[in-house]
Amino acid sequence: MNNFKSTPYLIFIFFAWVVIFASCKKSSTSTPLKIDTLPTPISNIVSQSMIDSLKAAGATVYEGTTPPVLNGIFLMHPDSCIYDNSPGQFKGQLFDDYKFDFTDQNNTLFTISVAQKDMASGTLSAPPVLTYISGSGNNFSVFLYRTSSPTGISIEQFNVLSGTLISTGIQGFQNTYYLRKKTGDPNNTIAPAGTIRVFVNGGAGVAVTSNTF
Repeated sequence: MNNFKSTPYLIFIFFAWVVIFASCKKSSTSTPLKIDTLPTPISNIVSQSMIDSLKAAGATVYEGTTPPVLNGIFLMHPDSCIYDNSPGQFKGQLFDDYKFDFTDQNNTLFTISVAQKDMASGTLSAPPVLTYISGSGNNFSVFLYRTSSPTGISIEQFNVLSGTLISTGIQGFQNTYYLRKKTGDPNNTIAPAGTIRVFVNGGAGVAVTSNTF
């Protein structure tokens, strides 16, 4: 009699155990959550496939939503190309030094202003259409999106500036160029879409702080 009365209780315990076990098993086999993510304004303009391509080329991309405050002027010297998948094959060549002036960083909107100057010619690069920053700790990546139409060829391109902020400048500073799209170039007078070029700060690998732009 007592055993019969306890049967419903035992059945309830059994099924409760099955549900818990199944839930634990499902949780343990699910895809882990990704901790590092790009801020929404960046993920709205770049694809995961683009990020994967840049990383495969040796570019550093720091994700995260708590970048360091980067405001300041930094000199990239020497400016060395370590990767180029275009027919031009500029890998191993040195290019003009550049200065980068970072201002007006806003870690709520993930915006930042960037001016870029060729030190040999004194020429300023065309201002970006959009500029956003990601990162965490002392690591950062700044995404510059530009459009241009040299000689009637429409271009969409990115520069991704990455490094680690230290007291004397930016350690491991990189400037990665990515040509996302071009139209109106039947003779291939410029590099093809999909071109990636990775430029690094040579020497000690530090883009030093500068007082003047």
